[in-house]
Amino acid sequence: MVLHEQYRELELNQAFAAYATAAGFRIHACEGYDPESKGKVEAGVKYVKGNALAGEVFDDWGHLEAHVRQWLDEVANIRRHGTTGEAPQVRFECDEQAQLGPYLTPASLAPQASAETRKVDKTGLLSWRANKYSAPMAYQGSRVGVCAEAGELVLLDLESGEEIARHVISQDKGTIVRNNDHYRRHIGLMDRQATIEQKLTRAFSPLHIEVADETHMHSVPEDAQSHFKVTLVSEQFSDMPLVKRHRAVNRALAEELAGGIHALALHTMTPEEWFAKGCQAPDSPPCLGGGKAS
Repeated sequence: MVLHEQYRELELNQAFAAYATAAGFRIHACEGYDPESKGKVEAGVKYVKGNALAGEVFDDWGHLEAHVRQWLDEVANIRRHGTTGEAPQVRFECDEQAQLGPYLTPASLAPQASAETRKVDKTGLLSWRANKYSAPMAYQGSRVGVCAEAGELVLLDLESGEEIARHVISQDKGTIVRNNDHYRRHIGLMDRQATIEQKLTRAFSPLHIEVADETHMHSVPEDAQSHFKVTLVSEQFSDMPLVKRHRAVNRALAEELAGGIHALALHTMTPEEWFAKGCQAPDSPPCLGGGKAS
């Protein structure tokens, strides 16, 4: 969820941030190395290990499931809970069940078929079953995921899992299947950094804005323009929690996030916070995903 944190400025996984925005919930990141700020999930896991599973031997997965179901019905859900003083089953039926709603599944979480990988050559083409198919030129020289789905070849970004292209599968051999938009879009990539700055300037009227292309620090082609560091100083961030600031930026750049940007390192500050930090934003850490793609 959190790719990097420095001075409580968070770099979020953009797919998760997009889901949080769609679902309407707030991301609360606990302090690192501060167990007192975390929840009690670990205690629940320890309880299951020590009470339900300790000393048990299971013949197969079905045996394990049957045992756990019986343990829930006869032990865990009817015991007196140490915090609430009630049986969990009673608490759930009286207070919690009515609050449950349908699970929200945004399009970004749609399941993808199992994907193979292919390398996109210098002409923007990849080979698949005796034919060649185009990929967006931003992926030139990189590997992408490919999978067949209902008569179409789906190309996926390996880092984010997002669909980047789709072609009707050719039944011939030696055919080159191209989407001319892939080549036109490559020309438009040169404007992406300027577009981000323009949109954020219109949305936030900033005292200071800086958009840095940090694609060269990641394992993608240098011209992909997929990773940016944004420093944004605006009065609009006053009395606004950090996550809401990031959510507002994501909304302003929704089109760009859906169109090939994989990560935004956001440093959002009020003027007072900006001056307190000496009018500087922290440097981005090195990419942990391996060497830069050639």
